[in-house]
Amino acid sequence: MKAGENVVNRQHFGLYFTPEHVAYAQKHREEPPFDAVWRLLREREEAGVQGAQWCGLRYRFEGDDLAAEQAIKKLLAFSSQPFDAEMTYLDALNQSLIEAHAFEMVRDHPAMDGVRRAQFLEAYSRRIAYVNEVDYSRSYVEQLRLALANLVAGIVMEDDARFDAAVAFYQQVVREDIHPQGYILKAVEARDGGGLLRQLVSVASLTLMAEAATHAGVDLWSYSYRGVSLMTACMYLVYYYFYPEKWLWDDNVTNEPYREYGGFLEIANRRAGHADIQAVLDELRPIYDPAGGGLTTLTHGVVKSRAKLRLFGR
Repeated sequence: MKAGENVVNRQHFGLYFTPEHVAYAQKHREEPPFDAVWRLLREREEAGVQGAQWCGLRYRFEGDDLAAEQAIKKLLAFSSQPFDAEMTYLDALNQSLIEAHAFEMVRDHPAMDGVRRAQFLEAYSRRIAYVNEVDYSRSYVEQLRLALANLVAGIVMEDDARFDAAVAFYQQVVREDIHPQGYILKAVEARDGGGLLRQLVSVASLTLMAEAATHAGVDLWSYSYRGVSLMTACMYLVYYYFYPEKWLWDDNVTNEPYREYGGFLEIANRRAGHADIQAVLDELRPIYDPAGGGLTTLTHGVVKSRAKLRLFGR
């Protein structure tokens, strides 16, 4: 694979969402699930780099220029801080995802001039270099999240070779790691009580990779191998939301982790329109997972259509 052969539609707007997503949310702002999440967007405040992301969403969805300026201020303040070497490796990866998401939402605003853009990108590139080069034995979940961070960085920094390598990694995971039933053995096999959480975070990382890459011109949602795709893994998790007691890999499992890490299901539902995913979302919304796509109920929510046949559920 030659560097740059994958990126055919470089755009900088919302990383995981496009102007079409914004237009849809605006059109349906008085209908569920958008009515509640629009109120949340207006009323809630976030601090630090999450505050930059939140203000970026206000800019993109409400056209609020003041929010864009606040996002840029918060983003530059965060990126100028000394790197906290005491944070966990996963936290470092997640922070890189949040700041990249915030930056993509405001990078075209006049207040993000060339000097400020260069200032941010220099600091961001140092963080990406750190998470790639640090001498650390990465877990499987961390390997997937690093791949997501690199795919995102390939878009943010317009680094085609980095983007291509992340795309190839995603395709390898689909070919080799996702079982035809939907579980990822490397995530669940430890049987230490954390298998469901690791499966959730792993599938979330893959979902964000597929969504970001698709908006950059590479349709990873359509990638499959012998009938197995990312959606296979998504639907596996939908079943265990309704029946956590049947989880095969650990005992005493609940569906509570979905409330923190289930934001990717909004993205999957927009792609698949599956009634069982919709039923899970009805119980979880509104969902805000800062490193998992942000306020995905706003960016990827869909108005509930007529009842469809469900396979699972209460």
